[in-house]
Parts: sequence; C-alpha cells; structure tokens
Amino acid sequence: MVRSLETLLHGVFKNENWKVKLLSEWETITGNLADKMRLEKIDDQTLIIGVYQSSWMHELYLLSNVLKKTINNHLGYDHVKHLRFKSAAKKNTEKKVAKKETKEEKPRKQITLSKHEQEALGAVKDPELKTALHNFLSRCHHQKVAK
Repeated sequence: MVRSLETLLHGVFKNENWKVKLLSEWETITGNLADKMRLEKIDDQTLIIGVYQSSWMHELYLLSNVLKKTINNHLGYDHVKHLRFKSAAKKNTEKKVAKKETKEEKPRKQITLSKHEQEALGAVKDPELKTALHNFLSRCHHQKVAK
C-alpha cells in the first residue's frame, strides 16, 4: 500500500503538525531569503538555521524578530521562540561536469615515505583512513618537490 509522505509525516508527528507545516512550507515562509539559508533543525521552540554566507548571518540576526513573527504568523501560533544561526555550506545540487583535460598529466614520481611516517601509518587500523593519510602524505611530498 502506497501512502504519501505527508500522510506518513502526519502519522509520525501527531502533536507536532506545526513542525511538518514549517518543514514543508519553509521556502514559502522565507520567500526571497530561502536561497540564503536553510532550516537545519527544530529543537523544541528553537530553530537552528544554516546560513550560506557570513554577511547574511549578521543581517538575518538583525532580522530575527521579524523572521520569528513571520514564521509564527504563518503557523498561526507562537511556536517559535528563538532563532539560532550557524554557518552552512550550500549543497551542490548540480551534477559535476567532467573537467576538460587540456594538459596531459605528468606521471608523478614514486615518493618514499620516511621510517617515522611508515610506522605511523602502520599503527592505523582503518584501511580507508590509512589510504587517505598515505595519499595526503604523498601530496605533501609532491608539493615540497614542486617548490
């Protein structure tokens, strides 16, 4: 049996309908500011709002009373008492385009890690972390050589 997401959310959040309404209508409520911020978390009567640029964080902080009033008017009741702002990276929704290969990449010389670096890597148990650290050390060595 297929049910809509809205029906599921209403079932899960029986007494929290205002939160569902806030989440589903966030872009309508915030209007032109929707591309400057996103709703990160609803914590009781506090909204955690992620802001993409630090200059907008200050502006939104100054507008916080107006934002609270707008949000609460839209919800029909004073559910939101506090707004907190934090820095957030904008999610990249565009597909990554393969970069054009204009230059042929030169094969890198094999770098030999020092005994101390090899011992440190040997102590790392997680294979993914070990690979990432090894690649990082290799890039560091290549940058030293390039200078």
